[in-house]
Amino acid sequence: MGITDIILTLVGIIVTMLGFFLMRMADDMKDLEKQITSCQTDLPKQYVMKDEYRADVDEIKSTLKDIFMILREHEKSSTRD
Repeated sequence: MGITDIILTLVGIIVTMLGFFLMRMADDMKDLEKQITSCQTDLPKQYVMKDEYRADVDEIKSTLKDIFMILREHEKSSTRD
């Protein structure tokens, strides 16, 4: 067995290992792409947009203001009696 056979065997082993690692990296990239796609798809379903949140908070503040005004009016009318 000559030196060239040893070198060719080592090169073959290295190429095989590189191929294995490249296949694993390609599979991991595919999985990562699937996860990113699912995150982009599910994001609008799971989280509220900032503008929608502000509109809801404004509505709650308005309702609380109305309730406060009603309570004040009721307090004034009960103190008069």
